[in-house]
Amino acid sequence: MSVQCKAGMALLIGMVVTTSSFQGVALAADSAQNSHAIHARITRAQAEKAALSRVPGGKLNGAKLEQENGRLIWSVDIITPLTKKVAAVQVDAHTGRVLSKLAQNPADRAEESVDGKK
Repeated sequence: MSVQCKAGMALLIGMVVTTSSFQGVALAADSAQNSHAIHARITRAQAEKAALSRVPGGKLNGAKLEQENGRLIWSVDIITPLTKKVAAVQVDAHTGRVLSKLAQNPADRAEESVDGKK
C-alpha cells in the first residue's frame, strides 16, 4: 500500500471518528430531554392549558420542560393581550399545578437572553 493511500485511509478514519463523536454529544443532550419527558405526567398541551387559564386572552409563545431546584416543571411563556408583556408561568410536570407566574416586559426578556440567564 502506498504512502498516499495510507494517508488517505487515515484521513477518512479520522473524519468518521470525529463525526461519530459529535453525534454522541447531540444524542446525549436529546437523551436528557427525552428522559425528562418520560418522567413528566403532564403533557406539554396540558401544561399550556393550565398556564393559559392564568393569563386570560393570552397567546402562547412557547413551552419547555426543565429541571429546577430538583423539580420537573414546564416553563410556559404567554404574551398578554393588551400590555404585550410576557407571562412566564411555571407548571409542575407531575401534578399540573401552576407554581408561579411572572410578568416581564419584552426588553427584560431580551436582556436575560443576552446575559445568559434564560
